[in-house]
Amino acid sequence: MKIELQTQSTHNTRLILIYAGWSADERIARHIDLPGWDVAVVHDYSDFTLDTSILNRYYTIYLFAWSLGVYASALTLPADRITAAYAINGTLHPVDETRGISPDIYYGTADHLSERNLLKFRMRMMRDRRQWEEVKEMFEPERSAEKDGSKGEVEVQIEERIENLRQQLYNIGEASKEGRPLSSLPWVRAYISDDDKIFPAASQQRAWGEDPDVERVELYEGHYVDIEQIIKMVIPDREKVSEKFSKASISYDTHAIAQYSAAIKLATQIGEMRPKPGGEILEIGCGTGLFTKEYADMLRPAHATFVDITPTGPFGIAPTEEYYIEDAEEWIEKRSERWDAILSASCIQWFADLPRFLHQCSLHLKEGGILGVSSFLPGNMEELDQLRPSPLRYASTSQLEGWLQADYEEIKIVEDEIIVEFESVREMLMHLKHTGVGGSAPTGTLNIGKMKGMNRLTYRPVYITARKKG
Repeated sequence: MKIELQTQSTHNTRLILIYAGWSADERIARHIDLPGWDVAVVHDYSDFTLDTSILNRYYTIYLFAWSLGVYASALTLPADRITAAYAINGTLHPVDETRGISPDIYYGTADHLSERNLLKFRMRMMRDRRQWEEVKEMFEPERSAEKDGSKGEVEVQIEERIENLRQQLYNIGEASKEGRPLSSLPWVRAYISDDDKIFPAASQQRAWGEDPDVERVELYEGHYVDIEQIIKMVIPDREKVSEKFSKASISYDTHAIAQYSAAIKLATQIGEMRPKPGGEILEIGCGTGLFTKEYADMLRPAHATFVDITPTGPFGIAPTEEYYIEDAEEWIEKRSERWDAILSASCIQWFADLPRFLHQCSLHLKEGGILGVSSFLPGNMEELDQLRPSPLRYASTSQLEGWLQADYEEIKIVEDEIIVEFESVREMLMHLKHTGVGGSAPTGTLNIGKMKGMNRLTYRPVYITARKKG
């Protein structure tokens, strides 16, 4: 197996790890560039030897495994290094009559593999001929050398490549037949194309349906899917999110009905913990200060630190204040300060590695310090789910509690539901625009025709308070 870094920055601590499908290589990801993330591609499954030491420098690793790469990733990756795993048109049962590829078809492909048949396979991966023409440069342009009575160098290279690809199929088939142990990777979603001619959609649905924790998302594609499309569904582009919230800052307070209600309830829950006034507080994702105003009189901090990805403040709630325009997840990793309270309202759902962030907060709280944050639960803005790419990955109450228990006590998690009614679809779209929450549901991707008659959004906030263990 080969692992190749596509993009790399000495400052990045997050990695997008892609396991390519059979017969593909690192070129399928050369166009992927997400601020704050490195990109690496694993390919060539002729053996299952992989040096995973390259992963050690990253705190957060998102796995995107395509086709046979799904099975290969589970064979070779340590589960404890992966933050979240996403399967794309593949299963953990690659050679299986009902949960993968039929053994007859699978081994028939291997036994009769040739340059001509490989081209046919690759074209079958596509939704149509037009798509193949658009992406064929990502795959090897194998062309036979002219015959001159002996094999030319190009022809020899092609034959070696065909034999290597054949060996990859046999290798995966043998491992599957032997039932080799698989890592319990944290699979979150399985993306399943309705027109997949390689891994039948019904087989994928059946395979992933065995795991109730894996969400199944239907794509209207062929077997080949631009992985960048999936990544953009999963990982918010912080620069675009920042731009959306910056544009919405003037109108936010007027239109953020649900967020204002959530801010009041979170501040009330924090007050129930009887925090001592006059301490040092850190607020993350303060925005326009909607939540800041709710806790200011109760906490009356001596010093306040604010971190947001957009310019904000000043709020004037403390004698001394500091403001940072930073990605809070990365920022807190670099800090040495400790605070009496770390607070955040309607923000942490954007974070790439929420369990790690909650742990980092505990390291930066003083003894007995308070954590007070709100996020959203699965089903948030569910009315839009059928009209847009998959929303953010919201954690459940049980997951949140599990992540908190090692570092906190007096944990209180309260679920809520806030329904916002609109007079028209246009009013709903303006709400998304004026609050910036369209960052998780871009209005440009919504099918306006299908929104006819839609007049409400259901927000599902969750309020979390806890005290650092002594």
